[in-house]
Amino acid sequence: MLRRTLLATASAPLLAWQRPYDLVVKGGQLRDPGRKLNRRADIAIRDARIAAIEDDIPAAAALQSIDAKGAMVTPGLVDLHTHCYFGASGLGIDPDPVGARSGCTTWVDAGTFSYDQAGGFRRFVTEPSKVRVFGYVYLYPSNRNPDMDVVKYVRGFMKATGDTINANRDILLGVKVQIGSNMQGRYSADFLKIARELCDEHRLPLMCHISFAPPETDQVMEAMRPGDVVTHMYSRHSLGILDAAGKVKASVREARKRGVIFDVGHGLGSFNFEAAKKALDDGFLPDTISTDIYNLNLNGPVFDMPTTMTKMLHLGLSIDEVLLASTGTPARVINRVPLLGTLQPGAPADIALLRIEEGSFPLIDSQKNTVQTRRRFVCAGTICKGVRLG
Repeated sequence: MLRRTLLATASAPLLAWQRPYDLVVKGGQLRDPGRKLNRRADIAIRDARIAAIEDDIPAAAALQSIDAKGAMVTPGLVDLHTHCYFGASGLGIDPDPVGARSGCTTWVDAGTFSYDQAGGFRRFVTEPSKVRVFGYVYLYPSNRNPDMDVVKYVRGFMKATGDTINANRDILLGVKVQIGSNMQGRYSADFLKIARELCDEHRLPLMCHISFAPPETDQVMEAMRPGDVVTHMYSRHSLGILDAAGKVKASVREARKRGVIFDVGHGLGSFNFEAAKKALDDGFLPDTISTDIYNLNLNGPVFDMPTTMTKMLHLGLSIDEVLLASTGTPARVINRVPLLGTLQPGAPADIALLRIEEGSFPLIDSQKNTVQTRRRFVCAGTICKGVRLG
């Protein structure tokens, strides 16, 4: 009926109220590996949701149209590890401009703020942002009195942190803790124990940063539960997933079998080409690809999600493996918006237009090792909540 109506009125432009869609994306190659979708088709958007996917949807059926010929039309990218809260650390960045140029429509702030800053996170980051923003709450506030018992101080915030997350479940996902002697000194094992108790009591997921031992990898993996996230999986740090022979540790494999999520979390110091290659050669692919982006690595070596995705493509992942780890899988970890990270009618109209560009391009890891790659992901457009950004 719609096509007959449009044909019948082809001689005269449709009025706005006659057009059933807000936006149509035409001529792209739809690619959603989570649904095994890989076909040329058009996508129509209405009221911030995907309304139709058909071989040909006339541009005249929408108020606006986008020519996506030559591009992959994918779910909007989902970055599970970012820093976009503007707190005392000064690390935060504005997600909207980066999201607009990179196809990243969903951001997760990984512990830039503590429970007492959650109101500011909602008011000044989540609510005004054009992209979707969620967060993990850091285990404790940073303004500790140096004369206080450190472990007692951190333990003293367990209830307030858990209660705050439970009261803001729409945007807060769980608890973030940094484990490593470089981050917490001799208290890392104590803080890991506190984080585990807190998450168990309040039934919350835990995101765990790993860097330098002690404690040891086996201790950390033993504390992880299904749905928890281990981030910085491809660093060369001593509290890592590889043993001295360059093989994935048994405790790491056991954690994955239990349902623990392993995340790239590139960052300024936590992604190493050699370590990643060894893990991949041992069959240990990432569950999720994330940037750990903040103001100290925004201009390199991280840049954005397509750059991090390109590094994984260069290391041997297929396009579909990269896309799944950058869309559907992290969206399921977030588990707040039905059908987020997919392309299907009824899903949120969060869409990335991506191209694979051929040439010779330098890629730099966190230790300034450089490789040349012949293919890279490039963003050609970003749609979030049905609106084109940028």
